[in-house]
Amino acid sequence: MAFYNPIKLTIREIPVIVYPCTGLETILDRKERGIIEKHILEIYEKNKSILLDLGQYNIIILWNDGKDIMADVWIYDKLESWGSGPLVNVKIFRNLNNEKKIGVSAGDGLILLGKEEEYRRTKDSLEEYINSERPKLSEDLVIREDFYIG
Repeated sequence: MAFYNPIKLTIREIPVIVYPCTGLETILDRKERGIIEKHILEIYEKNKSILLDLGQYNIIILWNDGKDIMADVWIYDKLESWGSGPLVNVKIFRNLNNEKKIGVSAGDGLILLGKEEEYRRTKDSLEEYINSERPKLSEDLVIREDFYIG
C-alpha cells in the first residue's frame, strides 16, 4: 500500500488530514474532484453519535477492501495531558457504516501515524503542525501525486 498526497479539511472546527491509499482509484473516479471529501463528510454526518468527540485533530487513512471504501479515523486528543503523547482512539468505517469485525490497522498505516506523531512533536503548536507540509515518508509508502487528476 502506498499513499497519495494527503488532503486537509476541517469538520466541526476540527482539523482532519486524509491519506488516500493506492487502490481507491479502482472504485473512486480520480477526475471527480471532491469525491473523497464528500465521502468523509458523509461518514461524520451519518455517524454523529459514534464520532461525538472528535478530539483535537483527526488523521484518516482511506483505503479499499475490494469494492468497499474503508476509513480508519484516528482521533487525537489531550495533546498536553500525557507525557507520552496524545490519547488516541480509532473508529473504522466500511463505506459509511461503523465496522467492528476488522483489524485496527496495517503496518504501513502505523508507520505513517508514527511519522506524523514524530513530526507533530517538532512543532510549537497544533496549528503550526496542521498547516505545515506533511512529514517525509519512505519512498515505498508514497507515490508523490495527488489523488485527483485532470
